[in-house]
Amino acid sequence: RTCRPAANQKAVYDFIEEAGVGSYQIEQVLLVACFFFSEAAELEVISPLTTAWRLEWALVTDQVALLASVGYLGFAAGTLLAGILGDNFGRRVPILLGYLGVMAGSFGMWSAPSPLVVGVFRALTGFSVGIGVPASLTTIAEIAPAKSRAMLISVCYAALALGGLYADLGLYFFLPDLKSGDWRSLCLWSAVPAAIAFPIALFELEDTPIFHLLKGDTENVKRVLSKMAERNDRKVQWTLPPAPARTSAADTADVLALFKSSAVPLLGCAMLDFAYNFTGFGCGYFFPLFISELAEGAPIPPVGELVLANLVAFPAFYLSTQVLNLDFGYKKILVGIGLIEICACLCLMQAGVPVLEILGIFILKLMMVSFSQTVNVVKSETFPSKIRVSALSVSGTCGRMGALLAPALIEETRGAPNSPEEFRVFLSILVAVLVIAASVGVSLLPESKGKSLA
Repeated sequence: RTCRPAANQKAVYDFIEEAGVGSYQIEQVLLVACFFFSEAAELEVISPLTTAWRLEWALVTDQVALLASVGYLGFAAGTLLAGILGDNFGRRVPILLGYLGVMAGSFGMWSAPSPLVVGVFRALTGFSVGIGVPASLTTIAEIAPAKSRAMLISVCYAALALGGLYADLGLYFFLPDLKSGDWRSLCLWSAVPAAIAFPIALFELEDTPIFHLLKGDTENVKRVLSKMAERNDRKVQWTLPPAPARTSAADTADVLALFKSSAVPLLGCAMLDFAYNFTGFGCGYFFPLFISELAEGAPIPPVGELVLANLVAFPAFYLSTQVLNLDFGYKKILVGIGLIEICACLCLMQAGVPVLEILGIFILKLMMVSFSQTVNVVKSETFPSKIRVSALSVSGTCGRMGALLAPALIEETRGAPNSPEEFRVFLSILVAVLVIAASVGVSLLPESKGKSLA
């Protein structure tokens, strides 16, 4: 009884390998990448928005730290719920709900009369962003041939880079000094990508054949695979295998056994998830603060310097695609990137030496994409299909704790403006997090590069 679904699952993956990469994968990945574009459009403006709220309502440090972190708390909650929704109701359901939540949260912040109301809707927006990410990565992993997974996931990182520039354009219009201005219009601006993507995804985004197979829906398995072969212009015939047994108490026991057998790699992924979220979202909050101080008296306005920093995402995206195609395994790649990021942090700690500080920002921006993309590729390939979204959501929730802690830590430990000690505590902790992730976290992972999904 347990081998039949596994055999059928292998048949689906064999079909996908034979159908190859083509128009079907490109269409589906672009629809998923729109979610990452929307994510960047929301997350890139959190730090400037928090500063604007601080000035408008004369908030004290603890209130600012709470507003900075409440969105990431929602992010963590959404990521956790994503597993339940994605493994039970389909991979597309969390993505669609995420789009709706982003629109509702942004509209709520636009109309908010007080910091409390802003905080509630900021949490809703973060929740909505978090709920779609695990399902998005799973969708790509389950429709892509093994050798193409990393390449297709990289499209989402290109969308993140474009979403960041879209957010910068909004900052240019509404918060050009990254501190004050029409922050309400900025909230609406950040929701526009989700409003455009939702109706398209509602009609065009498919659930994966693996999800249909696990639910015993062989008709939809055949429909999706036939559509894939047709769109890719490949003459591959799908032979309908026996339907797997539907969910039962025994299936629940199987799920628990799969989680138990995956405990060690899940811990490793959780540590790496924490590290890349702490690094990415911490620096996403830290960079605008740091750049606004570097820009004082400079010929380029703060938002201009932020744009220049974010443009590094494009060479970073190219670098990440090259790194993932190296002959080295993913574990060695993660260790190497971690060491480079540690060196970048040490450059940033050399306060009063602008050349080293700018170099540190450049290196971090350059390497963060490679680090997070490698982590997400490893996560999408490591866990069995039956628990894939749930495992990614558990690991991602641990990661979101890093995203939650970093902004609050920056605000609570921040020294006097323009002093050598202003961000030293945050950067020191960041170095420690990267050291642990690159050593302990990586050691707990299996090497998944080039292998078939379980």
